[in-house]
Amino acid sequence: MFDFNFDWRPDMETKIEVLDQQHMQLFRIGRDIEQMLRVRCMGVTEIQLLGIVCELRDYAAYHSYQEEKIMKEAGYSGYEEHKKMHAVFSSDIEKINMPKLKENPEEGLKLIKNKIQEWVFEHMLIEDMKMAEEIRNHLKLKK
Repeated sequence: MFDFNFDWRPDMETKIEVLDQQHMQLFRIGRDIEQMLRVRCMGVTEIQLLGIVCELRDYAAYHSYQEEKIMKEAGYSGYEEHKKMHAVFSSDIEKINMPKLKENPEEGLKLIKNKIQEWVFEHMLIEDMKMAEEIRNHLKLKK
């Protein structure tokens, strides 16, 4: 996968504040991974690796829950398909093998970074933007 820096930009905003805050949290996790990879994981501890994995698992759970709640309340037309995408992402994160990551943190973190990048480009910047636009339009019509 190509190189990508987890630098948040305003054009990535959905304009739904709670979702944007959570997306920024994912970018912070991505930057933490980038920092570890920049030093080729020298000195990275098992606790740091576990911290990254736990943060990602927590993120996938609470973000999916919050986003799905917002979509459902707004009557988003793509709710079911979007929910399935969240389930796949959460499953991928749950499958991270800690013993294997500990054995080769550089390789493992590269794979995790690639998975997050894929999520950003294929889900967050496409599917979430489409969803947010429909929700914002729905909210305008309700006013």
